[in-house]
Amino acid sequence: MGHYSYLVIGNYQYLYTRSHYDPELAALFSEDDRQYNPATEAPAEDWDEEGRSFGYFTTAHALRQRLQVQGYTSRRAHTDAVESLERWRARYDAEHELRERQEQEGKDDPFTDLTRRPRELADLLADIRSAIGPHQPIGAFDTPGEYLTYEDRFVEAAKDVDRLYWETDTRSVIRLLIDQAPDDTVVGLDLSALTGCCVHLNPAQPIAGPSRRRQLASLPADAPVIVLTEGSTDSRLLTKAMHITHPHLDGFIRFIDYTGPSAEGGVSALSRMVKAFIAAGVANRFVAIADNDTAAHTHLAELKSRQLPEGCRLLHYPDLPLLADYPVLDPTSSEMTRDDVNGIAGSLEMYLGRDVLTIDGSLAPVHLTAIHETKSHQGALSQHHKRRVQKAFDKKVKRARKGHPVDGSDWSGVHAIIESIVHAFD
Repeated sequence: MGHYSYLVIGNYQYLYTRSHYDPELAALFSEDDRQYNPATEAPAEDWDEEGRSFGYFTTAHALRQRLQVQGYTSRRAHTDAVESLERWRARYDAEHELRERQEQEGKDDPFTDLTRRPRELADLLADIRSAIGPHQPIGAFDTPGEYLTYEDRFVEAAKDVDRLYWETDTRSVIRLLIDQAPDDTVVGLDLSALTGCCVHLNPAQPIAGPSRRRQLASLPADAPVIVLTEGSTDSRLLTKAMHITHPHLDGFIRFIDYTGPSAEGGVSALSRMVKAFIAAGVANRFVAIADNDTAAHTHLAELKSRQLPEGCRLLHYPDLPLLADYPVLDPTSSEMTRDDVNGIAGSLEMYLGRDVLTIDGSLAPVHLTAIHETKSHQGALSQHHKRRVQKAFDKKVKRARKGHPVDGSDWSGVHAIIESIVHAFD
């Protein structure tokens, strides 16, 4: 009897690997996803045939985002699948024509026409979605034969997935499968059968971590997405934010502090760094993300008008509902009004949460200054308020990482920033 590892998605298993595991699949998990229940501790219903369970498990949402930042988008997975099915169909047609000629000539070669005609992609995906979800019990069918026919659909779909697996990039197939599952579906690499007799996989040894490190040795798809910001403060705070809002992307997205504590920051430095990366032909995919304010939009307009390399994306922090109606101090009258400051005053501090922007019971106001050359306004918090907001955010992160978040903590702004980075290459 063989020992296999496999990909679990909801209620079905795919991509069986005999006596080992697929390192590309393992590299999509982190050591934080590890689950090991030895025979003496595992609940009986979770035991495999030898009384233990071992593997790496997360959610479809987490795995989908890890694939997304590696460039394995839904569109790419769908395109790869369509092309693979076309090659499969062409082989089937060629073999079918050969078999017909052999029959006409009175020849019979049992090894010809072993390929069956592939189904349409939409039909395959529909069966995958059904297999992943809850299965109908045998009692729902009039006869056992009807139940077996129902389950055979899922078996045939798994066979089709195996064929795509050999024809297509592994991660494209995994993305295609994951896209058929709701976000909260449990997804995992089940290694339970590899820990018993004759296999000797040691559950105490890390698997996902080393697999990911080996994968990082190849560029560019396997390397983390590099993110350039306007300075060290933005990189530091966004790294902390990602650990709270998107912890599953640790090791897949890397914010670079390229300025250092005393070096020049700002949009000018970011623009120069982007140009340097492009000129150097940096192999990694990288995202440059700037403030959502007047200065950044103006300064980067020329660079955004260029044809950027495929592996480069230039973004601004996204518009936020909070900033669409925000208190501002008018530069001429010093009166407090409310206005839409998206695109005018969207520095990182404005994304750290309504809770930390609220000082002494009110939102810290944006101070507007006139830019005469463009007849527009640039806005920002006062330096005093910036420091208070940053310190409050640091404290909020510390509490959250210790498992003591404050009720009403607002992470929506930084969550939106990370999401824009995740989907930069869509």
